[in-house]
Amino acid sequence: MVGAKRDAVTGSGVTPPGTAGPLDGIRWVKGLLLAVIAICAVAGIASTAALGQTQAALAIGIVALAFFSRVGC
Repeated sequence: MVGAKRDAVTGSGVTPPGTAGPLDGIRWVKGLLLAVIAICAVAGIASTAALGQTQAALAIGIVALAFFSRVGC
């Protein structure tokens, strides 16, 4: 092409996944968030079941199961 520079297109500057090292902060935060969600789901199921609201506990369990099923995919 007339007027086109060679090597005009450079890299995007995005680091490839896995190059941040073993202490990747985003993965730790996401893992911690998933752990907190799991603990809250179990606590919600246990507390609603203890109050005698078994249908609500089952509903919370089904929603939590669907959430973690989707996260695992």
